[in-house]
Amino acid sequence: MRTLMQNRSFMFIWLGQSASALGGTFTTFLMSWLAYEFTGSMVAMGSVWVFYMVPSIIVQLISGPYLDRWDRRAVMVFSEWVRAGTFLIALILFFTGQLGLVYLYIIALVMGIAEPLFRPSSMAYVAQILPKDKLVQGNSSLEGTMQLMMLIGPALAGLLLQLIGVQIIIGMLVIVLGLAGFFLFLLPKSNHTYVQKEGWFTQFKEGLSFYKIYPVLLGVGILLMLMNFCVGAVSPMYLPYVTEVLSGSTFQYGLFMSAFSLGMVLGSVLIGAAKEPKDRRKLMLGAAFLEGVGFLVLGVSSVYVLSLLVAVIQGIFIMSFNIHNTTLYQRRVPEHLRGRVFSIRILLAQAGVPVGALLGGIVADAWGVSILFLAIGSLITLVAIIAFLTPIFKQLNDHVPEVQGETSA
Repeated sequence: MRTLMQNRSFMFIWLGQSASALGGTFTTFLMSWLAYEFTGSMVAMGSVWVFYMVPSIIVQLISGPYLDRWDRRAVMVFSEWVRAGTFLIALILFFTGQLGLVYLYIIALVMGIAEPLFRPSSMAYVAQILPKDKLVQGNSSLEGTMQLMMLIGPALAGLLLQLIGVQIIIGMLVIVLGLAGFFLFLLPKSNHTYVQKEGWFTQFKEGLSFYKIYPVLLGVGILLMLMNFCVGAVSPMYLPYVTEVLSGSTFQYGLFMSAFSLGMVLGSVLIGAAKEPKDRRKLMLGAAFLEGVGFLVLGVSSVYVLSLLVAVIQGIFIMSFNIHNTTLYQRRVPEHLRGRVFSIRILLAQAGVPVGALLGGIVADAWGVSILFLAIGSLITLVAIIAFLTPIFKQLNDHVPEVQGETSA
């Protein structure tokens, strides 16, 4: 970590992404709380996130080719300052008594447009400023910090809400997101020189064509989409799982949710300290398989402590897969294609979540939460085994030579 922090550009992107992640966790908590406070309706809470997911997927689809034209630093700063400005308006409306559900929909819409610009730009920028032998450590530090923010953010927001009120939290959110943009503004401009002006479809098709060169990236993308489909199916069911199947309290539910983030933090620390894996295929597909086994254990468990431990371990496996997946893309994708390829990757990952949430609710309602967990665990383990036996996944261990002309900052 000390070596990474000596890289001035990485230090600023770490500070910016840390502030952005904390702001994101505050946003999630605050939006849900305000929607329920204004309406008392769980349907209204869900509809707010529909206003986020739909534009998010659309922007992810459209923006990829343009992210390779624009200055990635400027895109990240724009994303953070637009979010900060939106909540500044929300703060003004709160003090004037005009903040209501309609404006929450507008906030969700703006978040859905601004946030998808940040992630692929950040991934591409990190690949630009770090040498390839430092990418695993860099991604571990960034992902671990982000998960740490997700771990402490909701509890901190809840405590602050109880102690100082919602208006102070909104103000803090403006400051945190504003600081994120400020730290990112201190980064050097992107040094990529892509200046072609083809149409959107031509550029998007060029991004897709890279998956033909490395079909393993498409395979991993589909695997990630399936895993996120499964997470989307089970995540809304954790509350009835803890309170009904495990006979736990709402506090124990909150602790259970934090266990995943704790596992991800531990996973990022372990991966950052470990040497490069000699067999990335076994590591990534093994992590996916063991995540599925974790859901099988949750499906048969009626002991809270056991389920809590499984959640922590699952977080470690999820982080292991994600970090090595991100590093794989950063090492293989040429600099001038990163915005497009990373956007397609994130689009694949997001596409499974809403479908999973819909089907998961149907299965849980018909046959129970435990059956849903068993079905999801069986699906993930089966697909991981099939992937291990599929020849294209052997490319996960291919050596990737350094790309000429790319240097660290």
